[in-house]
Amino acid sequence: MSSPPPVERFQGTSWEECQEFILAIRARASWEGKQRDSAWMADFAANYFSHHALPWHSRLPEDVRQDWSKLEIALLDRWPIPEVDLLQIKPTPAAVPPPNTNEESNHPLQGLLKVVLDGSYLNYYAKLRRNGYIGSLTRDPSEAIHVRCVFSSGGTLLERIDHSPPSWLGIRWMSPTPTIGSGSTDDAYLTYVDKATLKPPLPNMLDPPWQRMTCTVLTSGEVIPVWKMDETNRITLFVFASYDKTGLDLVTDPEAYSKEFNDYTRAKLFIEPTD
Repeated sequence: MSSPPPVERFQGTSWEECQEFILAIRARASWEGKQRDSAWMADFAANYFSHHALPWHSRLPEDVRQDWSKLEIALLDRWPIPEVDLLQIKPTPAAVPPPNTNEESNHPLQGLLKVVLDGSYLNYYAKLRRNGYIGSLTRDPSEAIHVRCVFSSGGTLLERIDHSPPSWLGIRWMSPTPTIGSGSTDDAYLTYVDKATLKPPLPNMLDPPWQRMTCTVLTSGEVIPVWKMDETNRITLFVFASYDKTGLDLVTDPEAYSKEFNDYTRAKLFIEPTD
């Protein structure tokens, strides 16, 4: 029998160390056949926090310490990827361009917004249904939302391309007064925000909270959306898809949401590169 993949103690010194730690925990869980057991992964990882990372881990809420899916996001939030590593940038000999003041970008990372469901090997994509206002799933790539990553002062935005009128991908809560944070079962959905007016497509969509979608894009293409409470506080959003594939929701507490809505399954967003 082969030896288990090694796991080094995580001291919290850098993003690079954080990345290696996450990959090591995933590899060990896969070797143990526990890759879908978030509680086991969280308990196993708890044995390897040391130095700066130990008091940080000890002060996390209990639900985060006991769920690897939440703990992994907390790690990425605490030791974030430098912006130069967020996207796969190919250096060129051209001169450095002037500062980007209008949030436009010619960055090469663009593609279809893909949805990967837990436990499924089928390909799904995010699309906007109901006249293009509400996010859902499709198996047809031609219906998928086509996006381009754009850096702004507040974070990475997703610009919709091949779409008229020009727009940003947006997020809108279903409830006019949602609870945003731990214990919440409220959900939001994908929509779009007009680039010219910076407003949702319909006047009656202004009431529940909404904003342009801000996110982190990993080098793997995974998109981790956040809700900006203000300029300094952000809450990670988790993706769920309904079993009939008509609903695609964003929530702040995946455990609470799963208990309340057992007809939804966890998912992740990725950008599938296109030419």
